[in-house]
Amino acid sequence: MMKKINLFLALIVCTSAWSQSKIEGHIYDQTTNTPLPYCSIKIYGSKEDYTITNEDGKFAIGYEFANDSLEIRHIGFKPKKEALSYFKSEPRLYLETDVSALDEVVLTAGEDKEYPYKLLAQVVEKYRAKNKVTHSKAFLKLSSSARNIPIEQIEGFYNSGQSLSEGILDLKVKSGRFGQNKKFAFYSLDNTKILSDFELFGTTGQLLPNYPGNMNYEAIFRKYKVRIDPCTSCNEQDVAIAFFPKRPNGRLFYGKLIVDHARLIVKRIELGVKEPSITNLASINDNIELIPMEMQLDIAFDPMDLDKIQYLNLSLRMDYRFDNFSEIIDSRTFLYTYDYDSTFEMPYFTEELSFNNDYDKIIALQASDHFWESNYQFPKSFKDNRSMNFMKEHGYLINYNSYIPLSDLMYAKPSVLSWHKDYRLHWEHLTNFMPVEEDKTARKNARGNRDVTVGKSFDSPVAAHIKSTGVKNSKGLNITYMVDRYLDGEGKNKTVSRTLLDLNASQFNNDGSRNRLAYINIIFDIYEVYRQLASSRITESMGSEEAKAIFDEIYQGAAIEVKKMERETQRGADQEALRLWNRRINARLGVDNLSLNR
Repeated sequence: MMKKINLFLALIVCTSAWSQSKIEGHIYDQTTNTPLPYCSIKIYGSKEDYTITNEDGKFAIGYEFANDSLEIRHIGFKPKKEALSYFKSEPRLYLETDVSALDEVVLTAGEDKEYPYKLLAQVVEKYRAKNKVTHSKAFLKLSSSARNIPIEQIEGFYNSGQSLSEGILDLKVKSGRFGQNKKFAFYSLDNTKILSDFELFGTTGQLLPNYPGNMNYEAIFRKYKVRIDPCTSCNEQDVAIAFFPKRPNGRLFYGKLIVDHARLIVKRIELGVKEPSITNLASINDNIELIPMEMQLDIAFDPMDLDKIQYLNLSLRMDYRFDNFSEIIDSRTFLYTYDYDSTFEMPYFTEELSFNNDYDKIIALQASDHFWESNYQFPKSFKDNRSMNFMKEHGYLINYNSYIPLSDLMYAKPSVLSWHKDYRLHWEHLTNFMPVEEDKTARKNARGNRDVTVGKSFDSPVAAHIKSTGVKNSKGLNITYMVDRYLDGEGKNKTVSRTLLDLNASQFNNDGSRNRLAYINIIFDIYEVYRQLASSRITESMGSEEAKAIFDEIYQGAAIEVKKMERETQRGADQEALRLWNRRINARLGVDNLSLNR
């Protein structure tokens, strides 16, 4: 009993800072008295804004909207408007169901066996022509567990592109955080690639199974049974078009579309498949075998603007196998798009960097509390808080305003290491973190013709490998600056930077000596000294290009200083000169590489 009380108190502490700056409330189903997850909320008043409820039906809105009003929408329920001040005294708002009265549609479908096929084909044909691309921000949340024990939790902000025909076109990470269970080193599939690969109504092929939206009328009729089902959670004019493979083989989804049959507008897509035959999916760790057992994918369109994808919810049960060890893992990825026609300013790198996957990139990018507090879209759910507290006690957290020991990253095989005063590079860091040569999901991606570059970084390890083998200097260290800018809660420009070592493009002459290791650390430190100089010259009023130019200029100065150190120390062979440079670094950064590496 005491453990339960302690967990409850921990959750209160974890959410207190959020609660103090937000007005919170819950949206409930009036009939069942249960929370309504993922309700769309539009804010009217001083300025227009949007949010959604979390999986517990909970939302949080800043106090700057305290005098404004809300409109809440959820498929199958009547829209409702209410003043935000309502939630100062009432914790819950109830929505009334809006039951469809389209019995005649179901009756027509019963009399005309081809009607469901024709209606579905009309919807597919209409949406296949909707190629307009909308750019937006996106928030991704991924959690994995084994026997209900958290083993992985990821959050990330992205820039996204989407169209109604092709779905999510690309996802470029702006900032991320993740936690891992130390006793179960598991890194799931590269799910952003999977979600970006799935085409809502395209026909070019994909990693995931197909469904009628990916077929023409003849193929649908040949492979599927289609019917119109009564829809107890639909609005008026909505119907549920259900479909089931005639011969289930793991390569075809079953499911349904919630459609306004009069206007041929899709409001929701629900897909599922048991024992999916997807041989191309693999863990980012090559020595682990993941066998998909069951998959569910839900796509919801924004009730405020049905021409926009609001969220994708992917659930996957997998059989995890490593040597003689086996475990069932449940993984869930939720991707929410928002602020349509608005995007984040992406991180800038003074030199090209390659990343193996989003875990890799998250390790390198900033994740300041200012940025997250300004951009978080909804409060953490009870499950999220439980997982977070578990990771604090039994795992480790990456980018939660702190760094972690480099040894904790060994299973991620990072291609990039970030400079930190308290963590000196050792030979095992430089030699054991062998980069993943190729991302299997990217290799098999049928939509690989898209532009996956982000400034001077790469989302595709294949593209990065091709690029790096042609232009990188193989005789030294590839060090770069990451520069990221964002607006805080007051609308002020904030600039965050890091000094990064690119393991993919660096070569280390490992003679096992302490002096050689100190020499490598001193090079890393020199770039950090200059990064701090560049950071001191950045002001809030400065434009992005001006800030980038400062870091580019200072970076060149650091490179010149490193060349000077290389000459004077004879690449670390001159011990006296190395001691002199070590004292200079110690005076600037407070680190003694010669003593720390004994």
